Amino acid sequence: MPHPAMKADRPDRGLPLVIYIPSWGGRRSENDVLLSAIAGAGFIVVAMDDISHDRPDPATDAADEAVRLAPFSMQTAQDYASFPSTSERRTRLGFDKLQRVLDRLSARPASAMLEGADVSRIAVVGYSFGGAVAARAIALDARLAAGVNLDGWVIHTPAAAGLRRPLLAMYASLQPSERQWSHRPNYETKIGWEDFGCLLALARSSGSRVFMVDGARHSDFSDQLYTEDRWRHWRPLAPKRIAPERMHLIVDTLVLQFLVEHLIQPGTEPSADFAEVRSVTEIESLIPTGPRLGVGSAN
Repeated sequence: MPHPAMKADRPDRGLPLVIYIPSWGGRRSENDVLLSAIAGAGFIVVAMDDISHDRPDPATDAADEAVRLAPFSMQTAQDYASFPSTSERRTRLGFDKLQRVLDRLSARPASAMLEGADVSRIAVVGYSFGGAVAARAIALDARLAAGVNLDGWVIHTPAAAGLRRPLLAMYASLQPSERQWSHRPNYETKIGWEDFGCLLALARSSGSRVFMVDGARHSDFSDQLYTEDRWRHWRPLAPKRIAPERMHLIVDTLVLQFLVEHLIQPGTEPSADFAEVRSVTEIESLIPTGPRLGVGSAN
């Protein structure tokens, strides 16, 4: 069903575009439920596969090619130490692909599939690695009107220095401890807390909307929330996890409100309020202190 705000939009303007970028190794279909909701609200949706599924380019730098094809890993201290350079290199490659897609979408004459699209109104939505690419893109490409980052990092991207265009970033819960059900440090959690400090600075300096969803996990921002065997992850002492239908409602509502506000009806005030959703400024007191985590800097 189209979003009510579409009724007030000028029919001669064409429909705004939303480009979706998937997770590290992901496919364009990994978030079909969300993308169907976006399309049903009156947007044309273009979804990409991750760069790891692209054909090899003989002219590509060997180091770039190695990072493009490597699986994501944050298991060791070496992974953690190399993350800044790996992140910069891979998000750059993802951004390069996005720019090629934008070039094709903006070319004239438009393909029949995109007939009626308004290429002056484009937003990018990304999940996980795709969210990091969206953050980089909204900082560097003026063709994009807005960006949505679903539980992807911002640290070590150009967006960390501040943004001039609107960004909505939504994140899963972070636990204060660096050890989560493991005998070794959880390096993904360490990166998460460092990113939290970057996001806090970003929210203050750029006016970006940055939220955390209580009870959410990383996979809850994709279609995995409909297919996971929740008992497989059951632990008696683990924090309570948000119900899939509730998470679906939260993500769809906040993303659609944001896209309508910035691509269809500028100035529209968000109306939804969810008890599980808190801004980073509301939960600043939860951040572990100390310069090791980069809190209070934009990194």
